[in-house]
Amino acid sequence: MFTRNRTARRLYSRVRSRARRRTRLGEAGQALVEVAIALPILLALLVGIFEFARAYNVQQVITNAAREGAREGVLPSTTQLQAETRTENRLADANIVSATVTYQCPGPASPVATCDTGATVVVTVTVPYTFRLIGPVLSLFSSGVNPGTITLSSTATMRKE
Repeated sequence: MFTRNRTARRLYSRVRSRARRRTRLGEAGQALVEVAIALPILLALLVGIFEFARAYNVQQVITNAAREGAREGVLPSTTQLQAETRTENRLADANIVSATVTYQCPGPASPVATCDTGATVVVTVTVPYTFRLIGPVLSLFSSGVNPGTITLSSTATMRKE
């Protein structure tokens, strides 16, 4: 359309560049507002993913520790104390120190006594888990209850050999 007329072509390109500049300035402000709204939501989602992944990891550690304690407890001539020590060592390897280990076997009530062959050995591990980043934020919105702490537990049951 403007192939032969240079003046008209220059005038047309100036008008288009002015319109582009106005559009760019308006879009920059809009993008800033969108980022200001979306960024906190995305960061909260990302922190939540990390927090729940860590809680899942702790759950897997206590499941394996309970299983190892039960396996130690069902071996012949193994005592309750040895089984609890094995479980606590596995938890200490993962830096879990606030765990409660419960060993049950229908037999003598002494920690150094062994259970009868064929008896069921039950090892239960309970850990209070506190969310480190989300917990303080959640406590702002609740009164009296600490929603940032949950109790993770695992039980392993095996038969004495």
